[in-house]
Amino acid sequence: MNRRLVIVIVVLLLVLLGLGGLYVYLAGGRPDAASAEKAKPPAQTGLVPVKSIYMANGENLYRPVGVGADEQGNFFVTLKDGAKVFEFDRNGDYVRSWGERGLQAGQLMAPLGVAVDRLSGHVYVTDRMRLRLIAYDTQGRYLWEVPVLNALAPVLTKDGVAVLSFGPIALFDSEGQLIKEVGSRGYEKGMVDYPRAAAALPDGSLVVADSNNCRVQRLRLEGEATATALWVLGTPPRFQDDPETLFGVPSGVAVDERGRAFVLDGFRHTITVIDTETGKTIYQFKDLEGQADGLFRLPTQIAYLGDRTFAIADTYNDRVQIVRLLLPEENTVIARSPWLKWLLVPLLLLPLLWLLLRRRAYATGEALEAAAEREELRLVAGALKRVRVLPQVYERFAEVTEREVRMGDFLVRLDTDSTDEDTHAVLADASKPRVRSLSSVGRRVVLVADDEQAAALQEKGVKRTLTLAELAERYRIEE
Repeated sequence: MNRRLVIVIVVLLLVLLGLGGLYVYLAGGRPDAASAEKAKPPAQTGLVPVKSIYMANGENLYRPVGVGADEQGNFFVTLKDGAKVFEFDRNGDYVRSWGERGLQAGQLMAPLGVAVDRLSGHVYVTDRMRLRLIAYDTQGRYLWEVPVLNALAPVLTKDGVAVLSFGPIALFDSEGQLIKEVGSRGYEKGMVDYPRAAAALPDGSLVVADSNNCRVQRLRLEGEATATALWVLGTPPRFQDDPETLFGVPSGVAVDERGRAFVLDGFRHTITVIDTETGKTIYQFKDLEGQADGLFRLPTQIAYLGDRTFAIADTYNDRVQIVRLLLPEENTVIARSPWLKWLLVPLLLLPLLWLLLRRRAYATGEALEAAAEREELRLVAGALKRVRVLPQVYERFAEVTEREVRMGDFLVRLDTDSTDEDTHAVLADASKPRVRSLSSVGRRVVLVADDEQAAALQEKGVKRTLTLAELAERYRIEE
């Protein structure tokens, strides 16, 4: 390995160390003793905090409740007490906000749920106090609203926007026209009681967080008193705070591209992963109560942003958290820290740099003749490794052996049939860089017999030459 390549590798390693240090610095560095307890990481190593958003556009995110995302991972957040809607990009950077407290059309009193339909250009907000489903465009301009008794959360489906309430689930089109109402309030299969959130599946069915019934149902919007339940996970409580229920209060649900539902339990501070086809529990993130990043206090809703990343309304910590949820089989170093992929790029470029910087050696017949006279052919082979020579030179030296070193093992025959009598011109032309492939743009050097031959080749256009004497000064044979 030549000196220049070693320097390049050292520089790359220093850059990697610097980038790693920068990441630690930007991530907040090492907490001091006073904040060590607060910065205690969550018990579940598969939950990776990405970003906590406490403020946007100069306003504290006090009591965030609803969160809904589009297909690109941009998401909207509602502040129930602040009567505001905030939009963020998938990195959690502020985009815009709107909302004016009041009872007039388009105004807000207690916005709970939010859903976005980029195709129609609508953002749907349910206002519990005004008993409305309100539609805005994606810039926050008011479009229309319709009355919905006890409106809790909007859910975008393939057939329209479904609105959850205490009782039936109402389905509206993009202009606010009621299509149908399905189900009713109750504890029977297919009924719901205060369903705080739902996520739609490709077939139009909903995975519903049936909050007061302490269960999750997959419902098809068919039926009258009861919707069509494809599966039910959990049972209604026998009494208030029944410890035997599977869920405390499921308050949020999001579905990823693999068909897995992530159900947020706001009271028990867990996130349960469910197979939406079978209704079976796959995994559960537990012990998530606290104030540190990655922990929550009475969270309400969850939205999927893509790439195993979620936004969660961490209501009583007055923030929105972006987290990565990794099941045990997904919990790799790269999955936990995707930024490491960018640090690997310089390492992946090392082979390319090696090709660009490696030395390609050529030799004249006179240089090899002089080396043979001085018994320095072994030195040429050991120092230059692969030496490219003209065909006639290859034929002359391929079978020459010096102390059991066969030169044919180190010589490469140039592919040329030139009849040019000036062999120096042919060699000069062969050694000129041609950007046809990565292997042809490295450093090129021609071994020559002496300074006179070096000057002759340089007149032909050869950039770098190395005399046999210079080679002997740099290298020696270990006997």
